[in-house]
Amino acid sequence: MTILEAAAAPYLKPLPEVRPENKPFFDALQAHRFVVPRCDDCGDYNWVPYPACRSCLSENQTWTPVSGQATVYTYTVCHRGPGAFNADVPYVIALGELAEQPRPCLVLGNLVGTAPEDVRVGMPIEIAYQDIPGEDITMWRWVARQT
Repeated sequence: MTILEAAAAPYLKPLPEVRPENKPFFDALQAHRFVVPRCDDCGDYNWVPYPACRSCLSENQTWTPVSGQATVYTYTVCHRGPGAFNADVPYVIALGELAEQPRPCLVLGNLVGTAPEDVRVGMPIEIAYQDIPGEDITMWRWVARQT
């Protein structure tokens, strides 16, 4: 598990809205665990959280811990960022395919700690946690996984 240095304060980027339907996810992040909805009927992992399974449309899902290990499925390098994101350019937004299967579970997040020119499709990555000071929230990031 990787825990990044807390974000600089004040944190000027937008934060997600924590609502009853996603609160278990953000509670798990604060405990430095990554959870995704898993269908109780077909067993598929689903991301982004949605009221029904994307495979079988069952509404019976349980927040389930996953390894956080993944590979880069695809990515983009941003050279211009809106507002406070402009201070980070160039930065990488990566779509990671979690190791958990049977259906690919793809999670979007910023890939930090790797130069944009070193990012490759298939690169091993893992979830890292970054606490946001004064906001009572933890965010997820991707980092390169040591193989």
